[in-house]
Amino acid sequence: MARHDFDVDIQALANAAKGIADAAKLFKDKDVVDLLPSSSDVGDAGLSSAIDEFQDRWERGTKNMVEDAQEAGGRLGKIAMNYIAYEQEAAKPFTALQSDIASLRLHGLS
Repeated sequence: MARHDFDVDIQALANAAKGIADAAKLFKDKDVVDLLPSSSDVGDAGLSSAIDEFQDRWERGTKNMVEDAQEAGGRLGKIAMNYIAYEQEAAKPFTALQSDIASLRLHGLS
């Protein structure tokens, strides 16, 4: 008979969400301009112009990547919270049943 069990590592989901948020923060805290040579360092107007164009594209790409990563991290965090809420709701009938069984034992029934 096929098993239809599933298991979710909620801590792994939470860790992944936090890791994504931390990585996105690193990218947001650093400016691309800090990583590239200045016009005076390059010394050639054509090369400097190419670097400026590259910087603009790199910044747009980084911005888009960070936004996507933040979205993914937020969704993973939400998924983890949904599983926690599900587990809490699923446990309620069993908690009630345990209480009923304990009550029967107190009344001398087993």
